[in-house]
Amino acid sequence: LCASGSVMSLIFLLALLTPCLLLEHYQSGFLLQSNHQTKLNRDTERTIMPGGTTNPAVDELTVLVSDNYPRSYRAANRTLRRFTIFAFIMTANPCSALACLALATARLGQVGAWSSGVLYLAYTLSSVLGATWVVKQLGGRNAMILGMSFYVVYVLCFWVAVSYPSIEAPAAIGGALIGGIGSGILWTAQGSYFTQAAEEHALYQGCEWADCTSALSGIFAFAYLLEETILHLSSYFLIEYLNMQWSTIFAMYAAIAIISTIGMFWVKDYPRSRQRAGDDKYQSQWYKITAAFQLLKKESKMRYLIGLNAVFGFSGAFLNSFVSGQVIRVALQDEDSKTVGIFVSWGAGVAAVASLVFGKLAHDYGKGPVMIFGNMMFIFVAAPFILKPNLEDWTWPLLLFVYAAQGIGRATFESTMKALFADFFPYEKEGAFANIILQNGLFGSIGYVLTFQLTCSDLGPYCIEYGNGTLHDVLSFEILVCVAAVIAVFGYWRASHIYWDQRTSRGESELKDYRRESIDAYRQSRSSVLRIQNDAYLAMETIDDEVED
Repeated sequence: LCASGSVMSLIFLLALLTPCLLLEHYQSGFLLQSNHQTKLNRDTERTIMPGGTTNPAVDELTVLVSDNYPRSYRAANRTLRRFTIFAFIMTANPCSALACLALATARLGQVGAWSSGVLYLAYTLSSVLGATWVVKQLGGRNAMILGMSFYVVYVLCFWVAVSYPSIEAPAAIGGALIGGIGSGILWTAQGSYFTQAAEEHALYQGCEWADCTSALSGIFAFAYLLEETILHLSSYFLIEYLNMQWSTIFAMYAAIAIISTIGMFWVKDYPRSRQRAGDDKYQSQWYKITAAFQLLKKESKMRYLIGLNAVFGFSGAFLNSFVSGQVIRVALQDEDSKTVGIFVSWGAGVAAVASLVFGKLAHDYGKGPVMIFGNMMFIFVAAPFILKPNLEDWTWPLLLFVYAAQGIGRATFESTMKALFADFFPYEKEGAFANIILQNGLFGSIGYVLTFQLTCSDLGPYCIEYGNGTLHDVLSFEILVCVAAVIAVFGYWRASHIYWDQRTSRGESELKDYRRESIDAYRQSRSSVLRIQNDAYLAMETIDDEVED
């Protein structure tokens, strides 16, 4: 109990201190950028404002649609602060579930691998069979609470499986089924909530929407990966130095998941996602249920983005099932999986730092270079085992390199790629993020099944004997991960070209219409008209003069 309390207190302390550092960095950066743009706009105000006037209150809708026009910095900072607090509260729940997932194969063997496969399969099916409908009906925050409640059941069932071996299989697989459904709802809702927060911040701040999605995705990914790192490290130190039982560790994870879910009731609740005006098919219940599939069928760029999710699903399954479950056991002679927590936390820590770096790089140089670099790093998760197949030759530094490569690739998935989906599909955010679940979950479940279904008959360099005595072909899986990484890069390149061609051909009219609808929705949600008064504008000019001096 003391150890559990200490870990939870540490997470709470970091949740208080880290947002302050993040806010100081991001707020100052956006403030200076917007103030600089204010100076540039002074000579062109007559082209921005309707009728040639310089009065910011003449046509509020036109002002708010205009890019880079000074808005309310105080409100923008409040949005950023609320989102950061939300990120640290919400991510504690899936981090607890992810800690169980990372240890599933190591602690439960083949039952753990099958439970992980069931989790990913349910996660995938939920994205096309109702997750989008739930989010559209309940709204982002309330749908996240529902999904997090399902995740609590998953973690509790994992504790039951470890504590009561006689019902290990039904508890683990049943909990995985429930957890997978909850995961689909949770991450679809999180994507919708993230996009709404980015919209609000962009409207207040006056910055490009793509810059806001980069910044907020970096904050969320950092919070998520930092807490994951802490939980993975806690399992190692609590077992190694305090001699705790695995059942106690999983009970601690369950307690953290429950507290995180309760904390979500104090998070800001955005209005439910609106539908595109004038298009009746977007109002149907069938479309809301199958929004992910409808978007995948309609948008060619979504189909080209499948590779990004496929490579992450394959590499994650390869790392958790083969490297964590088999390589560490043989290379480090760790039959009790004590060091798995160290390696997994190292990878998550690398991803946490990389997510902040990538957020800055994406803002300065665009998301393209970051996406290409991050996805190519997945090759270094599997390729080293092709070059060095003898597991007994693997050492700590080599294993740390593999987990770091996965962490760098994962940073692009958790931050830059999700920001990319928000940029590409702002008018159907639930369907877009449900597609991430659909694609990643499908290939992740395939990866976990392949881990145990790719068998061989003769023991050799690439025919490895697993802990249960069965022989498995790892070379095919390693090649699959490398090929998927290359395909992902080419798919992203093609999807980007389609996106920019569409923006050019449509004159960005669709995006402008969507922004106008966003502003109307925020007006209605506050039951008042958002105004930028003359004195506020003059005050911002004064701040700009001080910065320039």
